[in-house]
Amino acid sequence: MPLLYDKKFAFLLALVIFIVGNLFLVTKTHRDITVPQINDTPAAEPAYSQTSLSTPFDDALKISETKFPDHVCNISDYGAAAGGKVDNTESFAKAISDCAKLGGGKVVVDSGTWLTGPIKLASNINLEIQAGADVVFDDDPEKYLPPVFSRFEGVEYYNYSPLIYANNAENVAITGAGTLNGQGPTWWKFTGLSIGKLYSMGEKNLPVDQRIFATVKDGLRPSFIEFINCDRILISGISILKGPMWTIHPVYSRDIIISGVNIDTAPGPSTDGVVIDSSKNVLVDNATFSTGDDAIVIKSGRDNDGRRINIPSENIVLRNITVTDAHGAIAIGSEMSGNVKNVLAQNFTVKNAQYGFRIKSNQQRGGTAENIWVKNLQINSLSEAVIEFDTYYERANTFYRDFPPTFQNVNIEDVSCRNTKDSIIVLGLKEKPSAINNLNLKNISIIKSRSGMKMNDAQNVNLENVKIVPKYGPVFNIENAQDVTLSGSGCEKSNIVCFYFAGENLNTVLLDKNNFPQAKENISFGVGADKSQIRTSE
Repeated sequence: MPLLYDKKFAFLLALVIFIVGNLFLVTKTHRDITVPQINDTPAAEPAYSQTSLSTPFDDALKISETKFPDHVCNISDYGAAAGGKVDNTESFAKAISDCAKLGGGKVVVDSGTWLTGPIKLASNINLEIQAGADVVFDDDPEKYLPPVFSRFEGVEYYNYSPLIYANNAENVAITGAGTLNGQGPTWWKFTGLSIGKLYSMGEKNLPVDQRIFATVKDGLRPSFIEFINCDRILISGISILKGPMWTIHPVYSRDIIISGVNIDTAPGPSTDGVVIDSSKNVLVDNATFSTGDDAIVIKSGRDNDGRRINIPSENIVLRNITVTDAHGAIAIGSEMSGNVKNVLAQNFTVKNAQYGFRIKSNQQRGGTAENIWVKNLQINSLSEAVIEFDTYYERANTFYRDFPPTFQNVNIEDVSCRNTKDSIIVLGLKEKPSAINNLNLKNISIIKSRSGMKMNDAQNVNLENVKIVPKYGPVFNIENAQDVTLSGSGCEKSNIVCFYFAGENLNTVLLDKNNFPQAKENISFGVGADKSQIRTSE
């Protein structure tokens, strides 16, 4: 009996030692992982402060700011490993989930290189990318499944998830001094052959849940950062590189502040910097852009699908922006079927771009862009035009022309450009002379341009102190315009023609205090112009 007892005792003792030892090893292995304790008591609703902006369209435009509890969830505490080799998608997801259960707070990414798939944000989460942190997104499209609800060039659909995505969230942010790298070149190889298929679905009102495109055959490039139906958004301080397509893309969202970001996505196709899409109460400031498309563009839906949703983009302030390379520094459209209104853009420095400021639509796209103010654009060089209003954009690709657009109450002042291909282009509609109306341009200086201002079919236009030095042709070429006033707009003596007027619908043009006596030929008339419609004053 004693011998048997000793064997049982020895066995039990060994078993206890084995269990305790393994517990010690597990604890040692995971000693750095701290799982927050979830408090079931709902967090108190924070008191949100507001940014108040004085604008020409609102004396006190108020944008609600984000505010977060003090909880901190570090992805390293959820098994994340730096070095760019380990997939940390699950660690990001767990950290965000636990932080949300706490009532919200910061999800922190420390210095290092962190490989991940898509990041899904939740309400009350501030994703903080700290200085020295480089979040590199996996370039395997399969990692961005299952499909999520999104909007592609103004048409709703389901596609690969954006790299960072939030849907129906509130009080959400991405902050810090770190970097997000989308590894865009792999995505840029997508052919886009399915775009026409999606457009057709939108035109035919096919149910959105049947518009599925996240396949090898039909996949389209997703946005980099996309917020759908979100309130109170902050993106601050981060650098963003090489996105698949549109970089920061708020859709159907409100109270958005984008500040101090550096976006470098060139030369990727359609890698616009900030795309404001059917969203309201937006501030973009102190940002730098080098993009494969427009730096900042405002949109509101495409054609039939955009009119079905019918949500405008409105109450938008863009200020203190540097553009080193882009298609357009500031653009509105062409997807603007849901309308755009109340925009202030001021204090832009543009090194190189195709266009300075541009509004574009057509008679299929439609939409109204109104109450627009552009102030203080300092431009070095453009490959296309300083200012363009285009109601014929991609007209060759339109299938119907039942929705003529309207651009009205647009005010542009204090713009200078050293070198450009074309200066100012205003292309209105003969079928709708009021398509471009109440256009005010003041203190515009274009030192070197291939051509002067070209304006067709516009109403109620005021040009004050507009100075252009074109290489060819007249300084001001005006056809079928009505109620036009030019004051203080001079011409250099080297110009062959200062003013050229033409068109049967030309009516009531006032040349007031113009400095053009040294031009070889002050005024020239083309077909249909009536000299009696031109008045001058001393």
